[in-house]
Amino acid sequence: MSARDLPERTSVTTSSDATPGAAGASGADEPTSRPQPPAPGPTGGSAVDWALLVCGSLLLLGVVVDVVEGEGLAWVTLAWTLILMPEGVRRIFAGRGHTRRAELMGPVAGFCTAAATAICWAGLAYDWSRGNGTSWLVLIGTVLLTVGGVAWLIRRLLERR
Repeated sequence: MSARDLPERTSVTTSSDATPGAAGASGADEPTSRPQPPAPGPTGGSAVDWALLVCGSLLLLGVVVDVVEGEGLAWVTLAWTLILMPEGVRRIFAGRGHTRRAELMGPVAGFCTAAATAICWAGLAYDWSRGNGTSWLVLIGTVLLTVGGVAWLIRRLLERR
């Protein structure tokens, strides 16, 4: 192993190396210049970002399996898939430093959330037309998605003025 293989070391000047009477000459050996930590770079997304993508993919797989087995379309599961997957992809792009791709996924995620709301309403209407009961959890979630979407739309319209 030669001297070229070793990493280069930096020297830190301490107060004891400075001239007497200078600031910090109280006898403490405090460094006057500290090495700076490296700037944080893209990390690839957090565990939550990846969990959104994996859960959305598993839900999509569940929708496909239900349809193939003849159990019908799981409306709510499809809606959750449309919410989780684009948001997970957008957050992973942002975590990896692909800001342009993350910005492009923002409107896609918004459109998919609106589509998920429409799918939930369609599922409720379909169930009501067949005489099935109402799942209150689905109804409350659908109403909250609708109210949130209307609030978002009003805010966007007011920002443009």
